[in-house]
Amino acid sequence: MSTTVLLPEGELRVARCDTLDKLIAVADGDAALLYLYILRHGGAADGKAAARALHLSAERYERAAFTLNQLTAPAQPREDKPDAPPQYTADELRRARLDDHKFAAVCESAEGVLGRTLTEAQLRCLLTAYDHLGLSAGAVIELLSYLKEQKGAVRTADIRREAAQWADMGITSAQDAQQYLARRVNEKPLSEAIYKALDADPAQPAPKAQRVCRFALAHGFPPEAVALAAARTDRHQGHKSLDYTLGILRRWEEAGVHTVSEITALEPETRAAAGAAAQPTDSATLDAWEQKWEESRRETRRKRLEAEASGI
Repeated sequence: MSTTVLLPEGELRVARCDTLDKLIAVADGDAALLYLYILRHGGAADGKAAARALHLSAERYERAAFTLNQLTAPAQPREDKPDAPPQYTADELRRARLDDHKFAAVCESAEGVLGRTLTEAQLRCLLTAYDHLGLSAGAVIELLSYLKEQKGAVRTADIRREAAQWADMGITSAQDAQQYLARRVNEKPLSEAIYKALDADPAQPAPKAQRVCRFALAHGFPPEAVALAAARTDRHQGHKSLDYTLGILRRWEEAGVHTVSEITALEPETRAAAGAAAQPTDSATLDAWEQKWEESRRETRRKRLEAEASGI
């Protein structure tokens, strides 16, 4: 096409190039129109007036506003990586047990749970939870009892993983631990239903399934919504991917929708997707975050193949 577009002179408004680039990339005409309207009328433009002027239904306006807010939201600051745990020496481990009566109580409890004298590696794991992660002695003892009840045979890796999760959730005191464990008991039927929606074993869910379940419980997603996210994953990917399912739930959380009725009101196509045969979706139909996810997955696969080819 060789048609040239000439813009007349007149009053100027300044647009951010990065926002324009994002609007072009997502190719959302309603969001682009809304951005132009806001540029013309100022950031405090009335939503109802904008919808009327742009001839947008309430649903189309909400979608456009949501897309525009996602594109213009300030980037979240990158969180610093947590400090690596200290490499405690054998002497430091011995002194911690001898000099700190609270840590000594943790060690005695651990030996009761494990049924044997602690190895140096197990002592290091416990001291990391107590000294580095900041769990109190009471919290670590509650953690050990919980793992014993849940797993029977407790491994060092179980203690390390659960302690890190508790620290991330801010469960550092015995009272915090007791409240959390009581909540877990109350949530057990709901957790089992979520694991079934993910086609995971409720008795021994994999770490990724646990991560999805924790997110769903923390943000109020019922099992039916999790099943809908899993169905959409199958449709878009053609196979099970818990990382992808979690990405869908995070997107819905950002949009403020959690129940099936709320989700299907925002994304009517999702209702049909839940009953459709699982087939990979063409990349042109994916949302921006899904395209980024796909690119990341392809890059990871490429690097793995290169490493295998080079014999690394």
